Amino acid sequence: MVKYIIASGPVIIERGKLLVNKDDKDNFYKLPGGTVEDYDKSLEDACIRETREENNGLIKLVRPLHPMMLRKNPQTGEEMVILLIHYEAKLLNKKDLKPILPVKEVTWLSIEDIKKGKYRVAPNISYLIKKGDIK
Repeated sequence: MVKYIIASGPVIIERGKLLVNKDDKDNFYKLPGGTVEDYDKSLEDACIRETREENNGLIKLVRPLHPMMLRKNPQTGEEMVILLIHYEAKLLNKKDLKPILPVKEVTWLSIEDIKKGKYRVAPNISYLIKKGDIK
């Protein structure tokens, strides 16, 4: 039986930089966000909740971006279906950002440097750059 995961997260860009997290589960930078839970009323609610839980970020969603489907876990290689739902968002409390465990780092990466391959990033970041959602 195939395992399914639905995750929701924001794309927050300020002055050519993308807000990303790093935790001990993966060895790459990724967007804030995570798995939709039973108690989430919507994909949007999950996106807002996950951002608050991971880096204390308060966000306002602007618009939906391209979703992405993976057939394997990018870290473990385990076969599963992962549906990633992305939203363009505005950060409302930049000065209050901080990593909340298991997140170890919250930082801003230059989008130009990401495009040049200077950082190891999650597959959905590269996908959203290719689709024109991150520019």
